[in-house]
Formats: sequence, C-alpha cells, structure tokens
Amino acid sequence: MTESTGGKATKKQVSADERRRLLVGAALRVMKRDGITAASTRAICAEAGMPHGAFHYCFRSKKELYAALLASDIEIDLEAAWPDIHAKASTRDNIRTLLHAFWSQIESDPEGQLVLFDLGSLALHDPELHDLPQWEQQAALEKATGYLQRFAQEAGLEYVQEEEQLAELLLATLNGVAWSWLSHRDNERARAALDQFSGLFATLTRKLADAV
Repeated sequence: MTESTGGKATKKQVSADERRRLLVGAALRVMKRDGITAASTRAICAEAGMPHGAFHYCFRSKKELYAALLASDIEIDLEAAWPDIHAKASTRDNIRTLLHAFWSQIESDPEGQLVLFDLGSLALHDPELHDLPQWEQQAALEKATGYLQRFAQEAGLEYVQEEEQLAELLLATLNGVAWSWLSHRDNERARAALDQFSGLFATLTRKLADAV
C-alpha cells in the first residue's frame, strides 16, 4: 500500500492486525461473490490488493482464516442499544430492543450470513476443520452469556434459569430465525418472530424488588 507525499509515492505502514482485518474482509467478499471454494489464498490477496505472501504473514493456514471469519459472526456490536435498556421499561420491550439491535446487523448483509452458515457446514464435513464449529459455538455461548449478565443489570432483573441455559436458548432461536429468514428474506416476518420470542423470554425473568 502506498500514499503520496509531496508528489512522491511512499509505502504506508500497515499493522499485522490491520492486514488480517483486510484479508478477512476480502475473503468474505470473494466467498459472497464466487463461493467458498473459489476463495484461494491467491484470490483473497488479489481482492485485498496485497501480494500473495501477505496471507502467510498474517495467517498460518486457511483454517486460521476460517476461524477469523466465523468469529466475525460473534463480534456484533450492541453498544448503541444499551442506553435504551432500563429498569422502567417492560422486560419484553427491553429484550425486544436488544434483539432488534442485534438483528439489524444480521439483516444488513444476508449474503454474508449465508457464507458463514455455509462455512460452518463445510467445517463440519472436513476432518481438518471439524473443531471450528464447536469452538465458534462455545465462543458465541460465552458472548451471549455476557450479554445476558449485562442485560440483567441494565434492566433490573434476574433469571429464573441458569444464564448459560438461557444463552443456549437465545442462540438457537437467533440461528433458527436467521436460517428461516435466508429462505424467505422477509424482514418483517423475522422481526415478528423475534418480538414473539421476546415475550416468551420475559417469562423466564423476574424484576428485582428495588428496580420496580
């Protein structure tokens, strides 16, 4: 990568983390456009505008790249939603607010979501990759459990079941809604399903006395 300084092109220093991020983004674009099998290391580097050797500088193998891609499905930013979660609102409305914030990021890129589903399925059938879906599930479970813990604090409530069990239920529901949505692409239908789940999930909580 270069940038111009006083009419002369100079090399721009790019950190390894930034190169990794750019390669992951390039890999996702190639997979969305041409399919997972077309995402060779050479095609990914070409898409990112990097020399082929850059891939092995950033990733030890394609498995490590696939892990980074699957991790991108976990790292959804909900920071903008937390200020809207508060103890005075109904639990159902609070849950609905959080789920819609999550869902808005899913529905913004259906083809990317489809690639991640396909990648998980590929990993389940490949002996060299079969541990990746389990790793992703565990990482997602830990992330969801953390979200639920923060949600309880912000909304002034406690759960009537173990948080990890509820996190499993939450992930299964979101994955199910996402899979259904990929078949019909009806955003309102998907959001209606999440609204219904919000009411069901609220029955698994109770307001803390000092938050009422």
